[in-house]
Amino acid sequence: MRTAKFVVELTVIDPDTKLPVELEVYKHENGGMFGVDSSFLDQVARTDDWDRPIIPDPLCDVEDDVLGEVILFN
Repeated sequence: MRTAKFVVELTVIDPDTKLPVELEVYKHENGGMFGVDSSFLDQVARTDDWDRPIIPDPLCDVEDDVLGEVILFN
């Protein structure tokens, strides 16, 4: 399973609701970076034995035809 390391939390404005949203930015082991809505991680993500969130890998290789997962480290 791939991993990603926490970089920073940012506040952005949702373009639809015009309300602030907290995003957590992570550095993927492949070198890319991605942001995830913090409330998504709190409500939806499953966790590993150490209570770290596990999410579908947003940077997985489409050619693999397999949706991998990534463990988020703080």
